[in-house]
Amino acid sequence: MAKNSWNDYSTTASSNTDIGGIDISEGCSPANINDALRFQMKATADVVAGTTTLSSLSLTTGNITTGVFGDGAVGTPSITNTGDTDTGLYFSGADEISLTTAGTQRLSVDSSGHLNHNGSASADISALTSASSVAVDFDTAQNFSLILAHDVTISNPTNANVGQTGSIFITQSASSSHTVSFGSNWKFSGGTAPTATATNDAVDRLDYIVKSASEVHCVYTTNLS
Repeated sequence: MAKNSWNDYSTTASSNTDIGGIDISEGCSPANINDALRFQMKATADVVAGTTTLSSLSLTTGNITTGVFGDGAVGTPSITNTGDTDTGLYFSGADEISLTTAGTQRLSVDSSGHLNHNGSASADISALTSASSVAVDFDTAQNFSLILAHDVTISNPTNANVGQTGSIFITQSASSSHTVSFGSNWKFSGGTAPTATATNDAVDRLDYIVKSASEVHCVYTTNLS
């Protein structure tokens, strides 16, 4: 088969006996070598210009500044990895990109920014350390747990990301109960912070949504059992 582009070249050197139909086998005309070099330069320029689309590309190291990929499909995404070719990114419609795993669409984002998730979602529960003042960093998690070993003030959260939602599970000590108070940025119905259930091992839950950097709107549910 004539070697008309990079995609046609063989990884076995001895199999590359022509380029663009020009004979470069042993004993070929010296003029053919000149013509072959010129054709090789053209084939390289075609790849650079995007005239020739590579059938595959593998980089051990290095950077690709820009790239244009085919649409792909849910079972054969166009951006994937070796050995797991049904997992990756593909272009599922005009101005739409999707993520697929095991050949099933999991996420898509359309031209309006709408995110569709095909499956369940979860966020880890991060344990807070009991102290007289408990810091909550909203950049570290959405959900938190706190086992009380002190009378605690949950201070104003840091990195309050507008629109973030989550919960804090508050559990009393097994041996004695403790009080819970809140920084001023935690906002409750009627402007009054709740009273934690004063029973050993009792579990309360605070659900929140961040309205602004200084306002975290909360609903507090007591004595879940």
